[in-house]
Amino acid sequence: MKKFILLLISIFMLQNSCLAKDMLQFDFPDQGWHKVESPDGVQSKKCYVPLNQTAQSYTEMFVFYERTVKNPGITAITILQKQLGKDKNNYKDIHHQYIKQDFDDAMAIGCSELNSTCTIHRAFKGNEGIVMATYINKMPHYSQNLLTNKVNILGSVKLYDKANSQTAPSNLIQL
Repeated sequence: MKKFILLLISIFMLQNSCLAKDMLQFDFPDQGWHKVESPDGVQSKKCYVPLNQTAQSYTEMFVFYERTVKNPGITAITILQKQLGKDKNNYKDIHHQYIKQDFDDAMAIGCSELNSTCTIHRAFKGNEGIVMATYINKMPHYSQNLLTNKVNILGSVKLYDKANSQTAPSNLIQL
């Protein structure tokens, strides 16, 4: 009986070690960005704000998380469309514009003037699911240059492939 229980425990431990989450490689736009708790309390979301800002009082935030997909037919653009629908429920005047509409890598931007908020969402295929990367700005200037800069920054997020790297860079985010 003891051997059977030990066998079950070892199988569960082996399964957990095989379910490694994806890692992202991302360079923050400025120094001082730091990790904070998710404002909605979701532990799986990795949230980062600039220096001297908190999860409760921020003007800018990057949010990263991964959604596991049980159905292989669900693509990154499908997950992004669901997120855009949630945004539409929260911000009635938001109008999203797709920047990239690839099935495995999609990006959209939207601004709500009533709530003075702009968001940039990117969904792309990870090894373990669909990765969502979001930029939120609560005090947007509605400047084309500012938003283009953040689109380029969010577009630079990529999966970290340790097989192709000799040393681990310092800019990794464990999902």
